[in-house]
Amino acid sequence: MGADNPPPTDGEPIDEVYHDRNLLAIAFASAIRLTWGPNSAGWYWHDEWPLVWVDTPTGQKSWHVTPDLEDVLERSSLQQTNPEGGYDGHSRTLKNCRLARYITGAY
Repeated sequence: MGADNPPPTDGEPIDEVYHDRNLLAIAFASAIRLTWGPNSAGWYWHDEWPLVWVDTPTGQKSWHVTPDLEDVLERSSLQQTNPEGGYDGHSRTLKNCRLARYITGAY
């Protein structure tokens, strides 16, 4: 699943790179909710961090995002709720495999 080393950030501080990634996770979850329905994506607090989750035909995926984005989450179309059945225990590797399968339509 991709290179072992991260791509260059063109001098961007790592916080800015993660901010972009966090917004993308929220946008993806919002799009999934519109595509697959209100029970397919949401967010909740986990260990003092917001956790954004989606559930698609390829399985559950989730991302912790920084607490400073709580306002964005609250103003998004996402509901503050846990996934039906709770967290399924996926690892980062499994999450990324599921995401790649979703992107390629290999479900």
